[in-house]
Amino acid sequence: MSDLQFFIRHQQNFLRDKMILVFDNDETRDFFKEAIPNCTFEEVSAQSAQYAARIGINGKVITYGYTSELTDEEMDELSNINWERTAQLLAEGNNRLYRKAKLNQKK
Repeated sequence: MSDLQFFIRHQQNFLRDKMILVFDNDETRDFFKEAIPNCTFEEVSAQSAQYAARIGINGKVITYGYTSELTDEEMDELSNINWERTAQLLAEGNNRLYRKAKLNQKK
């Protein structure tokens, strides 16, 4: 899990003002940082991200980042109990979303 990057995205104007994002490469991370205006990405440890997912921040539930590109089977695997697998899936989902967005930009 050492190659994964963990962030809490802060954005006051969104319904979910905080989100846990996981990346396995700088290119995908930078894409998300640039694509989402007025956001702050706070880098945190894997343990802090897991804690935020389990406990929340200031009484608010903190959701996992963009999971729309995960399959139903992968979604069923998301769990705070197996954080290593969950983090890998979240990073993969972000990679898929990034690749899809890049393809759409080329069209």
